[in-house]
Amino acid sequence: MPRLSYLLSLTPRETWRILRHRLPGLRGGPTWTASELMSSSKHARGIRFAELLARQEAIVAQHQPWGPLDFEGKRVVEIGCGPLAGFGPLAIFRGAASFESAEPEWDPALLRDPSVVDTYLRIFHADLVALYGPRMDFATFRDALATRLSIHPCGFEVAPIDGAVDIVLSQSVLEHVFPLDDTVAKLAAIQIARTRFLHLVDFGNHYPTASPFDGLYERPPEAYIRQRGQAINLLRAPDIADSFAAHGISAVLIPARKLADHASGTVDGWWRERYDDDALFTQLALVVSPASGDSAA
Repeated sequence: MPRLSYLLSLTPRETWRILRHRLPGLRGGPTWTASELMSSSKHARGIRFAELLARQEAIVAQHQPWGPLDFEGKRVVEIGCGPLAGFGPLAIFRGAASFESAEPEWDPALLRDPSVVDTYLRIFHADLVALYGPRMDFATFRDALATRLSIHPCGFEVAPIDGAVDIVLSQSVLEHVFPLDDTVAKLAAIQIARTRFLHLVDFGNHYPTASPFDGLYERPPEAYIRQRGQAINLLRAPDIADSFAAHGISAVLIPARKLADHASGTVDGWWRERYDDDALFTQLALVVSPASGDSAA
């Protein structure tokens, strides 16, 4: 039922995209088309990345000294930027020297498609100008995207991203990675003491259910994944923190949404033996670099 509810919550184009990747006669087509992206209430709004960043940085600042990320002249990396380069346009507009990512579904033609240029990029640019001032006109913005974006169509752990980076971002990606340790090992290889990072992790079921935990804890994770496939890895916040620590990355884990009173259904003993309520019912958490001199406001 959650999967049916999810399909019913989508636009017809979004539903068609999912179905054409499931039906045998239609497999092998593009992962995304420009028309599908521009009809998506999520993907068609580039400015959501500025909104997400502002909200998440405000939450972090409630827990530790944290000045806004400064992209000027920085080398920025994002894990899994999505089909329209994720935080890339924002980072480039705000002065990043380069933006790199690894996205298995990446198709560079999408960002050049006239419908994406005329709607997504043009509106995104206008919104960025309103927020951050007229740093560059639209033509310069497009040129900067063409020369400073580097996105690899592969998993992050094998991407040719090497050397020290200044900023690392991800948005609801780490919960989808199998195995997570390989990705965190890659982070450890490119991060140095001055690297600032901010990762949002969503520990919910990723369905539009009444509770984001519906169905998650009724059986051990192996059984859930066997039935639903490798969509989410079912690691909880302490597991993410442990993985970062095991690879020598000093990180702070900050709950961004706790919903203990919103739980429903039974919780299998496997989960109760390993996690407390904080771990089980934190839906959103931020994994961030510790406070330091250059991150203080």
